[in-house]
Amino acid sequence: MDDWTYCVQTLPKVSRTFALNISVLRGTLHRSILTAYLFCRIVDTVEDAAKLDPKIKIKLLMEFSRLIEDRDFRDKNLTAWTDECKAVDGTPNDLDLLSQVQRVFNVFDSLPENHQAQIIPSVVKMAKGMAFFQSRFQFGEITPLATVQDLEEYCYFVAGVVGEMLCNLFFQKLPHLSEAARNTMRQNAVSFGLGLQMTNISKDIIADRDRGWSYIPKSIISEKGLTVDEFHSGVSMEKNLRILESLLCKTNGHLHDALKFTLAIPRTAIALRLFCVWPLWMAVKTVAVLHNNPELLNSDAQVKISRGTVKRILFGTPFIVWSNNLLKISFDNIINDKVFENSPAFDLEGLMTRLKKIPLDTINSDT
Repeated sequence: MDDWTYCVQTLPKVSRTFALNISVLRGTLHRSILTAYLFCRIVDTVEDAAKLDPKIKIKLLMEFSRLIEDRDFRDKNLTAWTDECKAVDGTPNDLDLLSQVQRVFNVFDSLPENHQAQIIPSVVKMAKGMAFFQSRFQFGEITPLATVQDLEEYCYFVAGVVGEMLCNLFFQKLPHLSEAARNTMRQNAVSFGLGLQMTNISKDIIADRDRGWSYIPKSIISEKGLTVDEFHSGVSMEKNLRILESLLCKTNGHLHDALKFTLAIPRTAIALRLFCVWPLWMAVKTVAVLHNNPELLNSDAQVKISRGTVKRILFGTPFIVWSNNLLKISFDNIINDKVFENSPAFDLEGLMTRLKKIPLDTINSDT
């Protein structure tokens, strides 16, 4: 099997959801985004390893940032890095991808330079940002994020950078896009990523707790009169639901920004619109399911949208994707609850100012 075939066949094994929307793309953009996603999946597998000491994660993540950024370093060190990854735990498919990272790099090296130039900085920031947050991780106990600002910064590194990367890759595909549309996409690309990530955080509260991490900021928990331990032990379902609603309200605001990003894509670029619409509609449907749902906070529950809902999104949206008005109507009809009407505006400039103060290049496993 050649390297590209391996990558194509591996994608649905490590992410069925993103395999769906990536499959609508064609040509160089398809090849670039698929390869970039596999890189993201590789660093995510390292970060998610439940049994791996954070110090080892930091070392692997920082080294990966150099592997993709520095071709000479990669030529000399990729084999050793792959061997070190044998200590990483995860699913068989994720671990197979780690062991075959050379194949992904082979495909990456075949991409046009202007596409590589959009992928490299985003993956580097993702790996370094994950390392930064791992440096704050207390191995063997639940480590909560402190504030909403911390949550935004974390989500930027794991998903906001992906929004930026996709935006810049789309610009390579759409050279004649108006400056107004470009500005709209730039202003909302990060928020798009944050919306998808916060949706995942909301539905995975129990799974994250079980691996010793809490993405629900301590400040939100405290505002509702609970300690972190009380929140995770479920002493007050009513307060827990109010905490979740606070997070969902912020998530809903980001998903509205994601819609702005999508509608700025030319109506004739059907594939690019579908690429955005499918995960966005799934996220909004998920938020609708999570809204005021106590089952989310039951450790035995698996709260997610049904396969039937996914099929309706996949088969229904192609008929409306060309129309901004129809997309807006469809989107607004998914969550028709006034509780989310006043979702807070996202302060992109404030986030970028805070990110500049994070010393990503000085992180090491002894931090």
